[in-house]
This record gives sequence, C-alpha cells and structure tokens, in this order.
Amino acid sequence: MQQQLAKELTSLVDWSVTELGHVIRAELGTAAFNRIEKIRRYVKSPASNHLQGLLKLKMQLEKLTDQERFAIAHSFALMLELINACESAYRTHRLEEESTTAIDNEPHSYGRVIHVLTAHPTESRNSDILFYLRKIHDLLVQRLSTGQDSQTHQLHALLRMAWHLPMSKQRKPSVMDEAEYIYSLVLQDNVIEIYLQQRQERHPFYIRTWVGGDKDGHPGVNEKTMLGSLGMSRLRLHQWISRQFSQYLSELSPLVRSGLEQRKRIQTLQRHARQVKVHLAKVRRISAGDASRVHRLTESLQQLSHEQSRLFGAESEQLNRIRYLLKIFPGLVVPLELREDSSLVHEALAHPNKRPNITRMLQTLARLCPDHSPRNYVRGFVLSQCESAQDIDAGVRLSSRFLKDSRLPIVPLFESSHSLKNSKEIITEFLGKAKNVQLIKKHWSAQIEVMLGYSDSAKENGSFPSRYLIQSAIGTLEKTIEAHGLTPIFFHGSGGSIERGGGSIQEQTEWWPLSALKTVKMTVQGEMIYRNYNSPAILQRQLSLLVKNRDARRKKPAMRGSAKTEKALRTLADSVQTSYQNILKQEDFLELIEKATPYSFMKDLRMGSRPSKRQGPVQIKSLRAIPWVLCWTQTRALFPTWWGLGAFWKNLTATEKNQYRRAFKESSMFRTYIKAVGFTLEKIELDVFFMYLRSSKLSASTIAKYEKSFRTEYVEAIKCVREITGERSLLWYRPWLETSISLRSPLIHPLNVLQLIALENKDIKLLRETVTGVASGMLTTG
Repeated sequence: MQQQLAKELTSLVDWSVTELGHVIRAELGTAAFNRIEKIRRYVKSPASNHLQGLLKLKMQLEKLTDQERFAIAHSFALMLELINACESAYRTHRLEEESTTAIDNEPHSYGRVIHVLTAHPTESRNSDILFYLRKIHDLLVQRLSTGQDSQTHQLHALLRMAWHLPMSKQRKPSVMDEAEYIYSLVLQDNVIEIYLQQRQERHPFYIRTWVGGDKDGHPGVNEKTMLGSLGMSRLRLHQWISRQFSQYLSELSPLVRSGLEQRKRIQTLQRHARQVKVHLAKVRRISAGDASRVHRLTESLQQLSHEQSRLFGAESEQLNRIRYLLKIFPGLVVPLELREDSSLVHEALAHPNKRPNITRMLQTLARLCPDHSPRNYVRGFVLSQCESAQDIDAGVRLSSRFLKDSRLPIVPLFESSHSLKNSKEIITEFLGKAKNVQLIKKHWSAQIEVMLGYSDSAKENGSFPSRYLIQSAIGTLEKTIEAHGLTPIFFHGSGGSIERGGGSIQEQTEWWPLSALKTVKMTVQGEMIYRNYNSPAILQRQLSLLVKNRDARRKKPAMRGSAKTEKALRTLADSVQTSYQNILKQEDFLELIEKATPYSFMKDLRMGSRPSKRQGPVQIKSLRAIPWVLCWTQTRALFPTWWGLGAFWKNLTATEKNQYRRAFKESSMFRTYIKAVGFTLEKIELDVFFMYLRSSKLSASTIAKYEKSFRTEYVEAIKCVREITGERSLLWYRPWLETSISLRSPLIHPLNVLQLIALENKDIKLLRETVTGVASGMLTTG
C-alpha cells in the first residue's frame, strides 16, 4: 500500500516545478510550453502506460524539429533533477531539525570509515549545471525553514541560469576535470568540519581517491596525473590551513605590542609562529622530498602548540584544528589508491627497461617520500584480475623495487567467479610464506586488505550469485587471515546502483561480519559522491548509520542461517548463475545489446575520462561493468538484478518454497537481496524496454522471443518476492519509496522516447541529454 509523501515535500515540489514552468514559458514561448505541458499530462495518464501509448508518443515527437525535441528533453531532465533536489533538500531539512534534539550518550564501538572516491563514468551531468543545482538545493533547504516570498524570485533566476546549460557533458572530461569535481565537493569547509568532528569523537572518517591513480584500463593515467591529483587536493587543504593559521596570528597581534614582563616569551611564541609560516609556504606545491617538508611543518606546529600552552596554560583551538587535519591527511593530500591489472604487473617485472606507466608512478611516489611512509600519499596498490598468490607476490616485488621492502600494501582484487571461489586458497598460499607474514606485520600494520569486486562479479554471474560468492569469500577469508595473527580489511568495490552492489547503508552492511564493520571501506562513485557530499547533514547521517550498525553487530552477529538454508541459497545461486550466463551466451542477445540499447554510442556520451567501452566487437568479456549496467538502466529493464529468479521459483515444490521463506527470516544476505529485488522490480518498465526492442533492427522473431521471455520472467519474479515476503507490495518495508517511484516514473517516459529517436537519427546532442535525464529520473547512471 502506497504511503502519502510528506506535505512539506509535495508543496516544495509543486512550488519549484511550477516555477520551472514559468521559466520554460519565458524561454521557449507559450506554444512550446503548452506542448511540453501536454506531454507531461499525457505520460501521467493511463494511456501512456503501455507499449502502444509510448509508440504513439514517439510518432508525434518524430514530427518535431531537432531543436524542439532537445528543448523537450532538456525540460524533463531539468524537472527530474529539480525533483531530486527537492527530495534531498527535504531530507537535509529533516536531519538538521533532528540534530537540534538531544543525542544519546551511549558509548559507541571504535572503528573507521573510509570512502574511496572514484571517477568511473557514472556521473553523466555537466559539472557547470551542478554549480547551479547546488545553489538551488541550498535555496530549497532555506525555503523549508523560512518560506519567504522573495525565494520565488531567487529560484526563478537560478532556474533561468540553469536552463541555458545542457544537463549533459558536452566534452570528454580529463582526469584533472574529474579530480577538480571530486575535491570541490569533498574538501568544502563544511565537509572538512565533519572529518574533524569524527576524529574528535573517536569515529575517524577518511577519504581516499582513485582519480589519478587508477591505471587499470585507463591509458590517460600516469605519473603526471598522479602528481596532478595529489597537487590539487594539496592546494585546497593548504588554503584551509592558511586561513586557520591567519586567524590564529590575528589573535596574537595585540600581544605583540605588549610591554609586559611576558614580552620575551611572546616573542619566542612569535618566532615559532614565523617558522610555521615558512614551512607552510614550502609545502604549497608538491615535488621530490615532499614528505620531509610536510614532516617539518607538522613538527613546527607541535612546537608552537607546546609554547602556546606553556605561555597561556591552554591550547589554541585553531592550532588544534590544523593538527587534527594533519592527522587525518598526514601527507596534506587526499591519498590515492593505485590500481593496475595483475598481468601488466608481471609484464612490468619481466621488462623493467620498458618503464610502463605503473613503474613510473611507483618511482615518482618513491621520490616524494624517500625517508617517510608512502602511505601518506598512496594507501594501497590494488591488483585487478588477481587470480593467484603469484599475482600478489608480483605486486610485492614490483613495489619493493622502488619503495624499500614493499612499504606500500598490496591489495588483491577478487572480482571473477574463479577468484572469489578460490580466494581462501590464494590468500592461504600467500600467507604460507613466513616472509610475507613478517612483511605485513612490519610494514602493513599487521593488516591484510582484500578488495571485493561487486560490479564485475555481478556482470559475469548475476546479482544474487555475486552476493553469495562475496559473502562466502568474506567468511573464509576472515578466518584464514585471523589465523595468522593478522587483521582483515575488506574493501567493498560497490557502486551506487543495486546492480553493482549498492543500496541503502542498512541493506549493504546488514550481512557483513563485524570485522568488515570495524573498518568500513567502500567505493563511492559518480553521482553518489554528489548525493552524499553536497549535503553534510546527509553525509553525517550515513556515517551515523554505519556506527549504529557496528554497535548492533557487536551485540548480534549477522545471520547466516541453518545448514539447510545455506544449501538452499547455494542452490539458488547456482541456478540463477546458470540462467544468467545461458542468456548471455545467446548470439542474438549480444545483438540485442548492440541494437536495442545505447551501448554502441557509449563513446559519444563523454561521461568519464576512462574509456567507456573496450574496442572491438561486442563480447560479454569485453563489456565494462558500468556501461553494461547503464544500458539496462537507460532501457528501464534493470536485467542483471532479477534475471533467473522467477524461473527458479516457478519450478520449486511447496516444501522447497517454504525453505526459502525460512531463509528470508534466517539469512541477512538473502533478506537484503529480496528487498533489493523488490525495489528493482518496482522501478522496471518493461513496455519501455519493449519499445526499444520494437524500434531496433532486430528480427521480428528475436523481438518476439525476448518480449515473451522477459515478460514471463518478470511476472514470476514478482510472484517470487510476494510469496517469500508474504507482502503484496514490493516495497512493503519503505512504502513512501513506492509512492515516489510511481510519481516520477512516467516523467522519464518522454526521455526514453526521445532517446530512441536520437539513436535512430544519430543525434548525439539529444542522446546525451536523454541519457542524463533518464539517469536523473532513475537516480543512477550505471
């Protein structure tokens, strides 16, 4: 049963969308506005909620000019983004209200949260329009607090400005563009306050990034981008420290003129302050030997702080804030995570004279910190496609060649079915060598980190088999690593979308063991960076949920279920994997991807600096995971999450179905998966997907075949979720979300129709705008 949305939210949406209508009328004229309004009313009517209605709309839009079609796409894309801003503003407003109430004084368990910010091509929006969307978001928050009439004029002006910018990116961003976008969000003053607050409350929160260090499959990443990314974060952190230190100096200035007996001691304090200022000037830019200069700055700050306490009997708040920041960012940079394909690491070892990019990056890192820890600049060296202990050994050897005994932790990334199934054997073999255990204890803080790849494992196996493989791997790896007296760190490479391991904090972490919650390390990608960091209140809420989940796990371990439940889940995983991989093997399915989705135009979307697709013909192995999910998101089929579930359920006996109902109660992982499937099924619009099929150049028999198979599987999957949960609603656990989806889903239809026209006409400008608009409506690009 749907739940009414809060009146404050619906009023905010009505107010802002009405004002957008006024902007559209002012910019395009009454006739164009009326056309757009007619389309909006049509897609809200029952007539458009089926295939024939959508095809009818397509015929009407085909008669318009390119300029008219783009204006419609821009209008609906901006409308959906405005609705998103309203929802985020309402959530921010509610959280800010809650923050004024008393919080509990119950002590929480100690642990860390680490966000690794990536620039995979999952943020399709133009960074220039994000500038205005952020201002609109802040204005909407003010509206909820004050409701002033003057805000209507402000909103109108901001929307007029936003109107003149395309929603989509018009040029391919560079690595430095991506770094600038990320640092502009995560190093804002109000976000830095969160890092400081979390540190003071003994719940440290750290950020890392792959931007500039993720060499894997990216021809544009090298030692220059690595230094560029580090330098860009240095500049922002340096500016913050300079402002704080200037404030400290201004508070000292009246004392300088003092004629009291303490003048000599004040002059000593001044001398220490001047030393800090000199050292601060020397670290503004990064170059060889940087770590020593940052170390001298840290020492001079400590001496100044000591002298301050000795003279006045109290510490300086500004100096303490600077020192806290240097504990959070000890290299005065946002540390990177390097990543390279394991096979290329072997190649770099075999052919040292060729000096590939990854070799030059490690050499550059060594020059930055010859006598200090490289981990202040780079936290780890991730090996993608890691399939053996020999791959990890190769990473250790290459790192040791430049960084003195491999002071940089090597992080195996297990992302294939083979590596996840064999992860215990791989780590056991690696740790079977005493020298490796000694290395980890001496240089890696007695911690061994393992990265788990959600995106690629889901692309290869399907969503549930991926989760099952990852859960199984975590359980065995935890015991194996701890048996050697080491601490496991699990790095979750999950994306924003459910198809790539994303979802709410509760549903992502409910099935993790306590060890994975003591240090929570996860990737944050694309639009998820904007969504979390644009509103500090929302970011703070995410962190609080992680702390609460850790506390809850200390009291009650994650539920794995009985032996019967484990056997049932393994059977389900095997069956779904088989169904999923069988359909991928069909030649006409690859043809479907190429002809009935935007995949063939990925190179034209210009969403990220990294190549969106591999060269050559379409092959499942060569498909990148993020564009793979993007295509299924854009066509509204969301195929990877639910495929194979319905067919499996249909063939079960009543007794077997009861076992899965018990599994839903017993297994945390299975329960979160069923919730994710329910959410996904609620968002699916099969008639939209069928419109893509009907408009493609696929044969009639192929179209009929996939319409039938998708419809059958979809119906059975819905039946499965309802019978397992005992609930009619697919979103019984979050009814307001069901309402939100039902209201926004029809508004995406015109963008899908226009996207089809763009694909047929090869209208790249229109295609980009519709991809961004659909992503805004679906709340994820890929």
